[in-house]
Amino acid sequence: MKTEVTGVRVNDSLEYLSEATRQAILNEQTRRFRLDQEQQDLSSRLLDSAFISRVWQEADELERTVIKLFLTKAPRGFFSKRAWERETAKEHRHLSIGLTRLRRLGLILTVRKMWSEIGYVMPQEIREQLTMQLLPQLTSAYVSLSKTLPYYISAGRGIHLDLFGLLLFVRDQQVPVTQKGSIHRRAMQKMLPLLSIADEHVQGIALAPLDKEQRDGLALTIVLDLAFRLGLVMRKEKQLVPDAYQIRQWLNQSSPERFEQLYQLVADQLLPHGDWWDAFAQMMRHVPLDQWCCVDAQLRMLETAGFVLPEEAEKAIVEQWLHILLGMGWIQLGADDEERLFWRWNSLPHLTAEEGWFVDPTGALTIPPLVPLRDVWEISAFCQLTFEGQLIRGELQAGKLQSYLASGGTKEQVIEKLRSGCAHPLPDSLVEVIGHWAKAATQIQLEPFYRVRTAHGGFVEEWRQIPDFQPFLQHVLSPAEFFIPLSQKRQLIDLLKHYGYEPHVVMQTDAADGEEDTSPDVAARGLLLIERPWDGYAIENTFPAQDEAMPQLATLPKMWTQHFQSYHPQSLRDLLKRAAELQLEVEIQLTDQERLHGLPVEVKLDMGYWVVSINGPRGKRSYRLDDLGRVRIVVPDYLY
Repeated sequence: MKTEVTGVRVNDSLEYLSEATRQAILNEQTRRFRLDQEQQDLSSRLLDSAFISRVWQEADELERTVIKLFLTKAPRGFFSKRAWERETAKEHRHLSIGLTRLRRLGLILTVRKMWSEIGYVMPQEIREQLTMQLLPQLTSAYVSLSKTLPYYISAGRGIHLDLFGLLLFVRDQQVPVTQKGSIHRRAMQKMLPLLSIADEHVQGIALAPLDKEQRDGLALTIVLDLAFRLGLVMRKEKQLVPDAYQIRQWLNQSSPERFEQLYQLVADQLLPHGDWWDAFAQMMRHVPLDQWCCVDAQLRMLETAGFVLPEEAEKAIVEQWLHILLGMGWIQLGADDEERLFWRWNSLPHLTAEEGWFVDPTGALTIPPLVPLRDVWEISAFCQLTFEGQLIRGELQAGKLQSYLASGGTKEQVIEKLRSGCAHPLPDSLVEVIGHWAKAATQIQLEPFYRVRTAHGGFVEEWRQIPDFQPFLQHVLSPAEFFIPLSQKRQLIDLLKHYGYEPHVVMQTDAADGEEDTSPDVAARGLLLIERPWDGYAIENTFPAQDEAMPQLATLPKMWTQHFQSYHPQSLRDLLKRAAELQLEVEIQLTDQERLHGLPVEVKLDMGYWVVSINGPRGKRSYRLDDLGRVRIVVPDYLY
């Protein structure tokens, strides 16, 4: 089996290797590093920083050279076979030995295109741990600043809040989609004010196809692309609609989980693919929260580790990466009087502490940053929300609350949801106002509903215990029946299918519910298709043979490598030519008993005598074959 290479991670890639291949890699690691066979499974071992550190410490020079090439020259740890051969042209045969040995250890995986083009990739976690082996002490870039430094672009309030505001808009408004599948321009204009990330944060992006996109509104395009890739929204016929189940899953994540998911997605999509970018991003991930760092010092550290930086590396890293993180509310930037640039992580997206909101008697809510988003989403059904920096303001309004009640909600649910998330007792006067509004909304009410009928009451009783089903069980008629509003039909069908049920719709009433029963456009996982060098490659289930990098060794006569002896002139010429082709050294004893080691470079006829040029410790010298006594091809230990 194969999996597309989209930024390979250890667990994802091992999943597509057979048990036999995984065991062969594990056995090779155990033999090579004298490990306990039962100590770890393959995944745990490759994710173990102590093991990767040991690999680096015990690696020979060839292996270290290959590792450095994959860290400093390969975009996201990927080489196509042609790129690898081009990069290693001068020492291709020897470095291919190092590559094969690392493949046998599972540190580098083989990938292949459908038309048999081969490539090699080092999984992300392995690449990150090995990068840390190359880098100097990260603390050398840390600085202590007495005050927060100013910067000419303000930070965004947080990409999670931008996405949240976008989802509210898609849920509550009709968002038409054009014939080509793009969001209608009028809808885009209405959504722009919802965001705190601005075009100035993303104007430096130079990735295709973003360099072909209009810069006006690019920030919104990127946020919408994230919403698609997270599965929070989808195209259905001619509208953009929310996916209720995926939204609930996303809202139920903790803040650190949400940050990790979003950061990985943003890094995969928007981080440039060059050789040193990953290392800088990896360096950033190891910096403690709220610790100021000097950008120039970190770039110098990359140079010390062997990364080749462009002349304007600082400008590139700021415009193409740090500004994006700033717009997403993840970092702060600042410059001192000498125009030196500094950055630090914003700790807020990483905190898990939960807070409650504050409600005054008029129905105005103040929602601090650490209130769980799932709670804010629930009250948004009957409460008007606005964003002020990282605070959310809410206001209970008669019209919105009455619409909620008319669609199946109850006064008791409103009061309970407000009370459960409130940091103080709910004002009695507000409870009275909610009751008054509820009476006005429910004096006379005619509503269309779907009736959901189950084979027996066990289904409904089971669903009562599952939080995902709670919004659909507000109108239970009997142990085996309940009503749902027309607007919940598609959501319930999707939810039932997710849990393994196959609901049967007795009669379609598309005219009644105002939408066609269509499946989401599964191909539309994002608005942007960003091309990457590794696109089209897939993990191949293979464990390379020891001699794969130099199969010609098997064709050498054993006499040439195992015996130090003299040869017939024709056989001697053949031996030296073959050694030159394979770039293997020879050991020679001249007729005057002098011994030498070296690499044969050329065997030719000169002035009627056969001569060989040997590149040895004293430089390149030529010898007549008549002056050679005993000869042996020296096969280095790393080839065995």
